[in-house]
Amino acid sequence: MLVTKPELPSLLCMKSGKCFSMYSYKNAWDEVKKRSYREKGATKAVGTILGGEKTGKIQWKDDFIALHPELEDFTAQRKEDGSIVFSPIDTDKQITVKDALSAKKYAAGASWVFDQMIAGTPLAEALNRVFGARNINKKILSLAYFLNMNENNAMSRYEGFAEKHRLPWQKQLTPSAITRIFQNITSDKIDRFIALLNELTMERDEKLKSCKYWALDSTSISTHSVKLAKSAFGHNKDGDMLPQINVLMVVNQLTGEPVYYRTYSGNIPDICTVKHLLQEQARIKLDNTAVLVADKGYSSIKNINRFFQNKVSFLMNLKTSFTMCRKLFKDIQADLLDPASYDEEIDSHAMTVETEWSYPVNYKTNCTVRLPREKDKVYLHFYYNDGIFNSEKKNITAKISKTIKLLKENRELPPNLKLIREIFVTEKQEVRITDNKNKENVVTYATNRKALNNYLLMKGIRVLISNEVRDPIEAHKAYFDRNEVEYAFNLYKQRLGCNRFRVSSNESLEGKAFVQFIATSIAIMFRRRVNNATKKMQNLKLKYDSDSAVIDKLNTIEMTQFSFGNYYTEIVGGLKELLHAMNIPEPSEEFTQQECQEDLNASLADELEEEFSELEISDYEKL
Repeated sequence: MLVTKPELPSLLCMKSGKCFSMYSYKNAWDEVKKRSYREKGATKAVGTILGGEKTGKIQWKDDFIALHPELEDFTAQRKEDGSIVFSPIDTDKQITVKDALSAKKYAAGASWVFDQMIAGTPLAEALNRVFGARNINKKILSLAYFLNMNENNAMSRYEGFAEKHRLPWQKQLTPSAITRIFQNITSDKIDRFIALLNELTMERDEKLKSCKYWALDSTSISTHSVKLAKSAFGHNKDGDMLPQINVLMVVNQLTGEPVYYRTYSGNIPDICTVKHLLQEQARIKLDNTAVLVADKGYSSIKNINRFFQNKVSFLMNLKTSFTMCRKLFKDIQADLLDPASYDEEIDSHAMTVETEWSYPVNYKTNCTVRLPREKDKVYLHFYYNDGIFNSEKKNITAKISKTIKLLKENRELPPNLKLIREIFVTEKQEVRITDNKNKENVVTYATNRKALNNYLLMKGIRVLISNEVRDPIEAHKAYFDRNEVEYAFNLYKQRLGCNRFRVSSNESLEGKAFVQFIATSIAIMFRRRVNNATKKMQNLKLKYDSDSAVIDKLNTIEMTQFSFGNYYTEIVGGLKELLHAMNIPEPSEEFTQQECQEDLNASLADELEEEFSELEISDYEKL
């Protein structure tokens, strides 16, 4: 294809800061002095010479390219004599020996996909606004990329990783630099980030007419550190008998993206975290139009009252041991078990009871006066599943049968059957006459049918309570869609290497948890892209067993970094199809002077800070 060589106006080369820039200008004629002069205010920067010297590749500004679109077809080099040499982009690049020796190669495909995936998202925008100073946002993203590409890797391995992978922040980060990044992520900045993230997310999702659901859940993360204020013994969900720190997370069920998290003391149970979340809701701008979806761990009368008091929509798995559940179930039992109530879509019988919930207007401690109460509508959705009931019945029947058999044989019961004997087995003394007409005392054992019936009464029954969702089928789907938060925690703890908090200070803890939160968000976005790609690629021969396999495949795409720009290996075959299926553009030459200068300035600042820190340490050691 023929291209037209650019015809440009006269240009000047002048130093601007630490770089040399190209300027356009206009001359005017002085009738009095009979000579030309440079017109005031007409001099305008149109490009920058990369590398900080008078010679080298010119990076043109977008508005200048708009005036001269032919520039897009050429690379421009300023020579020693001041001339500008244009080379068509589609011709082979002439690489000097010096360029070749200084070039660096990086695995680049996965980070390219991550960059394109998060570009323009509320996550990227919030990171940029809150942590944009000194490119902390790029450093946070680089650490998050590292966690996604290296399962279960400690931050101590980051330096070696950064030498081989393309990252938003390509400069090295030492362990001390990473610690300073963690310490820079203060609680105040985290609150600002969460508030802005939710504000931007609401703006993005305001066109959605359907009801939004946010899944609420928490997990425990163990630690060996005894210096952390939030480290305490509690209900450890991993069962590793270590002190722990709990993490609460809220996930948008529509997108799968986390919208909120908080660390708290390891001895605080799930049921007590709702109060704190509701207190923070207004402050950090959590969307009050969404329906919070929670499991039994948050089920309590007080929490339901708090939802009503704070005008928050909720959907919760209610404990069937509640008196209210048992009473209402007995009233509707016959109708619920009737075949007419069965719904094939959810494979369960379903029925809804609309009633009123009475709650105090507020809570006051040491109050002897009965507080005023209000009433609001509430919907209790009852579900019955034959399979679950039969499984529970079979299981308890087998245990009772085994217990009675061992008792008759006068054998010792194992620990797991001692409670079965206590609750479900009756014992009776009888006098029997033997064949030789002697009397003997005999102990007989039987099933306590009342206890068994009471135990089985609510088996196979699930009760969901909501002040917003009226339809039992919609409520059922919404509740089971909350597995998105379970998946988020699985990523958070396992694949992203956060099954342990390996930090020694409270400041570093919050920073590390924040980076893990960002990494989790990226991992979930990536999973959705992979899922969508898998659907599109059903007829292709490309099969990937895991997200890690996809990342490894993508990282076969390499980027070579020269002094004048970054170039990628050609994308062909399966990789081209994979990127297309993921709706990701192919990597192309990239290098912007603005970013280069920002990175240079931030890198110099980091070096100074590193030197200062080392000086402080050395001075301390001398004392």
